[in-house]
Formats: sequence, C-alpha cells, structure tokens
Amino acid sequence: MKIRLAKTAGFCMGVRRAVDMVLDLQRTKPPQPIVTYGPLIHNPQTLALLKTRGIKEVKCLDEISQGTVVIRAHGISPQERDILKSKGVGIIDATCPRVSRVQAVIKKYAAKGHFTVIVGDKDHPEVRGLMGFALAGGVIIPSVNNIPEDLPSDREICVVAQTTQEVAAFDQIVEQLRKINPNINVFNTICDSTRRRQIEVNRLANSVEMVVVVGGKGSGNTRRLAKVAESQGVKALHIETADELPANELADVNVVGVTAGASTPNWQIRRVIENLRQVGMRPGPLKTLRDISDTTIMTYCWAAAAGAGLTAACLRMQGLPAAVLPMMVSALFVFSMHLLNRIQERSGAVRFNTPDIAAFYVEHKKLLTGLGLSASIAALILSTQLGVISTLLLLAMMITGRLYTAPLPERFMPSLKWRSLKDLPGSKTPLVALGWATCAAALPVLGRPEIVGPHTAIAFLVAAGVVFWRTALSDLLDIQGDRIVGRETIPIIMGVKNTRKLLVAILIYLGCLIVLSVIFGLISGTGLILLINILVFAGFFIVYKKRHLVDRLMFEAIMDGNIIIAGLLSVFV
Repeated sequence: MKIRLAKTAGFCMGVRRAVDMVLDLQRTKPPQPIVTYGPLIHNPQTLALLKTRGIKEVKCLDEISQGTVVIRAHGISPQERDILKSKGVGIIDATCPRVSRVQAVIKKYAAKGHFTVIVGDKDHPEVRGLMGFALAGGVIIPSVNNIPEDLPSDREICVVAQTTQEVAAFDQIVEQLRKINPNINVFNTICDSTRRRQIEVNRLANSVEMVVVVGGKGSGNTRRLAKVAESQGVKALHIETADELPANELADVNVVGVTAGASTPNWQIRRVIENLRQVGMRPGPLKTLRDISDTTIMTYCWAAAAGAGLTAACLRMQGLPAAVLPMMVSALFVFSMHLLNRIQERSGAVRFNTPDIAAFYVEHKKLLTGLGLSASIAALILSTQLGVISTLLLLAMMITGRLYTAPLPERFMPSLKWRSLKDLPGSKTPLVALGWATCAAALPVLGRPEIVGPHTAIAFLVAAGVVFWRTALSDLLDIQGDRIVGRETIPIIMGVKNTRKLLVAILIYLGCLIVLSVIFGLISGTGLILLINILVFAGFFIVYKKRHLVDRLMFEAIMDGNIIIAGLLSVFV
C-alpha cells in the first residue's frame, strides 16, 4: 500500500499558537487554577492530555471565580469578555489571529449600521462569538439552502465567513445574496490554511483510492475535508484515532491518502500512518526486510554503527588509521546509553512522538535492558586497551548517562524544580553531542598524549556539531510531544524559527571549519569528505521545512546512515 500524506496535515497556526500559549503558561506558574473557557481546540485526545497537566475546561462563566482563564482559539463574544473582566481573574487570549480579524471586520461595519451575515455553522463556538460583535443585527447562514427570505434589502450588508468554512459553499451563498441585495460588502475570511487544505484534498482525492481524514468528530474543518474528498467521488474515512481504522476496508486498497484537521496533533497522524503501513504491508520478503530495518533502528543498533562511523572519520581527520578497537568502544557506548535512557523514559514524550517505538520498548523491556547493560560492560572492558584515562572518562560518561533520567527522591530538597538532569532546560542535545564527540575524537587518543594536538580539538568540534545538529532537528520533529509532557528542549526554549536559524548556522560553521582546517593543514584532507555529509544534512533540512511531518524511523535511518557513510568513506578513500 502506498500512503500519500497531505503536506498541510496537522495543527494550523492558530491551533499551534493556542496550545503553545497554554503550555507555556502552565510552565511559568501563573495564578492557579488554569482553565480554558470551553474546549481550547476541537481535539478530544489533546484536551485529555492538557487535563493531565492540570489545565481544565469550564463550560460556563459561573464556574470561574479565580485563577487564570484562557480564551479558546475560537474566540468569545465581547459580552463574555466583559463578564470575565468583571471577575478580576487573569485572562490569556488564545484567540486565533484569523478569528480576531473577522471579529474586527464585523465590529467596524456594525458600527456603521451594517447588517451582518455570517456564513458558518450556527452551533460552532467561533460563530457564536462572532455574532456578539454584530450589534446592528445579523444572521447566520449555514448553507445555500438556508438563506432567509426576510434579509434586509434597504440596508448595507457585511458578509463574512467562519474561518474554517468550505470555499465553494461560501461562494455559492454570496452569489445568491447579491441577487437579494446587491449592496453588500463581502469579506472572504476563510483562513489561508483552510483554503490550502481543501485545495490539497481535492488534488489528493484524484490520485488515491481512499482518503483517511484524521481529526475530532466535533471539528467543523475536519468534517469539511472529508466532504471535499467525497465530492471528488472518493471514499473518505473520518476517524479520530488509529484504532478506528477498518482493516477489512483497507485490505485491498493500493493507494491511500491521509490528511488531518487543523486541530489534529502530529502524534495522532503518525499513529494512523503506522497502522496503515502495517495493514498494507503484506507478508513476504519486503515486510521481513522492513521489520528487520525497523528493529535495527529502534534498538539503536543503527545509531551504534553511526557512532563507529563518526569515530573512524575523527581518527582519519587526525591523521590516524581507523582502528577497530575505538570504533567498537564508541558503538557500544552509543548503543548502551541511548537504549537504557529510552527504556527509562518510555512513558514520556516517546508515547506521542513515536508510539510504535514506545510499544516496542514496553514489550521487550527485560531483553533490551540486558543488552544495554551488557554493552556498557563490554565497552568498559575494551576501553582498558585505550589506557587508564580513557577508561575512567568513559566510566564517568556512563554514570552521567544513567543519572540523566534517574529522578532525585522527593525527600531530598523537595522544593527543587528539577528532579533529574533531563529536567534541565535544553540539556539533552548538548549532552548527547558531548558524549558522542568525546567517544569519537578524544577517547582514542587520550592514552597517547604525544599525538594529541589541534587536530584533536577540531575533530571534537566537528563531531559535536554533527551530532548536535542531528539531535536538535530530531527535537524539532518531536516538539509537540515534548511540549505536552513538559520537556524543555532547545526548540521549545528558543522557538522553532530561531532553532532553524541555529541549524543553518551550524551547517555553515561545520563547512567553514572543515575547509579552513584542511587549507591550513590542521587536519587531514580526508576531512573534506564530510562536506558531502553536510550537503546531505542540508538537503534533508529543506525537505523538513517543506513537509514538517517526517517518518521518524526514516529520519533516523537517513541521519545516522549519513554518518555511517562518512565513516566508510573515511576508511576506504
């Protein structure tokens, strides 16, 4: 089965902004309790996760008397806002900027005495909020068949649309309204995200046999996506979770399209894609090969090979042969540390970012723990051949790695905010980069002080930069799940845009460092091979920017495979 994913699937700008605002608010300890007036967004699974973070929903203004109130992404009426202000509570406005624009249009023309027509669903919270701005009178029109006969013909009319309305339906209603009263001011306030999604679903439906639409059953924009797909003569399945996928209906489908509503988080889309892949993967050599490759990546065997490859590249940059012993020590260290830490955090963000991997670790916990501990012991034994200093440093790195996820008991310093090293904001990426780079560039030569020099420092910086880049991009892909569980990674601290700028800067830094070091004879000319890998990273980054939702296992395969290739080229070129 071929799976074609819509580029615009998942959170829109307004929804992402609202979720980020409320999670950032919860992180900064505002006046308690934190409540949202109505559901923040139309996705039951996301709302349930927010509730686990202490962010509850109230349906009535009478339930609010203290704390901080978050105004939902759909916005509220000015009358409701006045009531909130009178209660003296803290107010955080998470209204989508696109909705705020519609509110401003209605308010402006209502002040001129214009009658307001809102094209949208009568029961949708956004529309109810918009009607509160129509102080000169107004009406809601859900479809072309529901245009009232008593529309004023002697007054100017302001026509707007619910931001998630169907484009074709809005155009049809406007055409009929012009026949009733040509003196109308039309504002197509359907947001660009909604318009792009509907156009894309139209195109997608023409190239697949079935379209799966993922999103809340109460989400108007999600329902419309299914409707748009069906209008092209293609069957559309509107589901909330991967568990709702009907395997029997999908068994004979060769090409399926996947899209999602504006309130659907990435982890739900990933689960659906993974389930579709399992349904569509028929027994045979290809399935066996895919299962083997997935297991290799999930258990960090592939990352271990990347650790060995990075070590080979660092040795060659220092003018040394790519010796097997230090490559094995690096491979075993990377394998054990990543594996054991993943086992420790399997109930954290991994549940949302990579649910298939989380399930794998739960099922095979004992076996994987044994493999991880055995690899640690083997790495320490082999490191004794590199010298006492290398062994002690590796032991210190292993202890730090194990302490990274180990929580400090509550009885010790109960007021301490950070209960473990992983709670330190932004700690994950630099620590991973430091560990890999130390193993790859420093451990092999520390026992031989006569060959340590500037080339060692440069090899360390290159290795650290490569691993930092790889890990920071991984954090960008996982930002939604990390936010939900409260993990403060670099993209969450710096923001997505600034992190992207940082990644571009690192690639430029790596390229310049390698080229200049070779020119000035500080490292071996073999280091120029790494420029190929930097170009591969840059290409993947461009793909990521155009299509945010990337298959996580494929990401690991490409990123670590690129480092493995660097090692192979360093050895044989």
